Amino acid sequence: MITAIVIVLIVTPYLFAVQVNNADSVFGGFLINPIDGHSYLAKMQQGMRGEWRFVLPYTAEAGNGAFLFLFYLGLGHLGRILNLPLIVLFHSVRIIGAILLLGVLYLFNKKLFKDQRYQNLGFAICALGSGLGWIAIFAGLFSSDFWVAEAYPFLSMYTNPHFSIGLSLMILALMPDRKPSKIAELCLGIGLGIIQPFAVVIVLIVKAGRIIVDGFEREGASQRIFNAGDLFPTIAFAFGGGSILVYQYWSILSDPVLALWNSQNITVSPRITDLIISLSPTLVLAGVGVKTAWQKRRGRSLVIWAVVSLVLVLIPWNLQRRFLTGIYVPLAGLAIYGLIDLERTKRLSFRFSAIVILVLVIPTNIIILVSGIQAAARHDPKIYQNREMYNGLTWINENTPRDVLVLTDEEVGLFVPSITGRRVIYGHPFETINAEMEKQFLRDFIVENQDGLFFERNISERGVDILFLSGEVSESLERWINTRGMDPDYENDRVRIFQMEQND
Repeated sequence: MITAIVIVLIVTPYLFAVQVNNADSVFGGFLINPIDGHSYLAKMQQGMRGEWRFVLPYTAEAGNGAFLFLFYLGLGHLGRILNLPLIVLFHSVRIIGAILLLGVLYLFNKKLFKDQRYQNLGFAICALGSGLGWIAIFAGLFSSDFWVAEAYPFLSMYTNPHFSIGLSLMILALMPDRKPSKIAELCLGIGLGIIQPFAVVIVLIVKAGRIIVDGFEREGASQRIFNAGDLFPTIAFAFGGGSILVYQYWSILSDPVLALWNSQNITVSPRITDLIISLSPTLVLAGVGVKTAWQKRRGRSLVIWAVVSLVLVLIPWNLQRRFLTGIYVPLAGLAIYGLIDLERTKRLSFRFSAIVILVLVIPTNIIILVSGIQAAARHDPKIYQNREMYNGLTWINENTPRDVLVLTDEEVGLFVPSITGRRVIYGHPFETINAEMEKQFLRDFIVENQDGLFFERNISERGVDILFLSGEVSESLERWINTRGMDPDYENDRVRIFQMEQND
């Protein structure tokens, strides 16, 4: 029942958004975080044209690239084989990933608790729950439970496929009472390294912590580690996932373009107060249930997992937010132990407590769903594309070589790589190298008045193949176009597209 409810909830807003397309606008395919959503489609575009080496699609000089983002490149290859529109494939795999994650979450809670009441509530919280951001908005706060999708199973399933599938692999790797084999752990490590690299670090530290804790329960120091049943499978996991991480780290640092991208790809964790709001009430109940959980071997893994994630999130470095991945799962499990403890010591009705916590953890996700539907109803330009702009991109896709470079404004630049697979001067705050400098260049070129030599020089030096103009441009740019005698290769009421001839 819960699985069916979740699938309906994560699909319906998107279907509604497609249905309300009109003559003026086209749904872009994403109701949450469209900037990153289009970057995933841009990666799939590279796979669709046969590439396995990822190069930055939002950068004029993309470099040699590396074997990164293989999940989305692989989906692009699959799209070519099946002859499916990439956005259809993206959401199809998102739904498949959601079904997989729900199945894994159900099994996870079934392994954790013997009582079916606890299993069902734990599954419901994991599948439907979030934080107290719905209360924080009354104070004018926009907390991270509205947008840090990787932390929450429901938001992961609503957002993209790799969060759901990555979290599924993460939970499988930490599944209580699972008899791990070295081959299975090797495959889990490789898969998780490809799909959700930062989760490898979390899983590996949790596994190591679990081995150490279990080892110290044994008699005899020499038996503590080497008799631990998880040691060699954990080594296999570390080898599989670690190999992927080492390659990714080396390939990024050894490529000047990717190194610059990495230096500006900053995802700092939310503030402590934000984390408390976004992870409560499960965080509070988890604190209550820690002692009870630690007394049980299965619950002990949850304690280690939650502590490891929280510590990693608080370490100050550029990508610390990535360690919020999946944190809601152990907190939800520990919250059930907290309710068990309150039922036993405070004689609180478990049914009443279950109703209260569900009433507290569901509203934030309801607000997210309603907000998406409202944005679709009013054709919010953040999630819809102007129809004439879209038609212009379609023309580029059908009438130009795949390796062209497009000069266009910031708004259109986001969509060029995701819809056409062509590169742009600027289109993404992280995946455009020297993003702020490139944004300023676009303003100088399109909006500011310049002399004709400025346009000639930059078209030639930057190797611009396509000039895509939408909306108002400077008088000097119009004058240069007219002086050059350039006629649009494609135009409509909003868009003019010029194919540039180099060295003429």
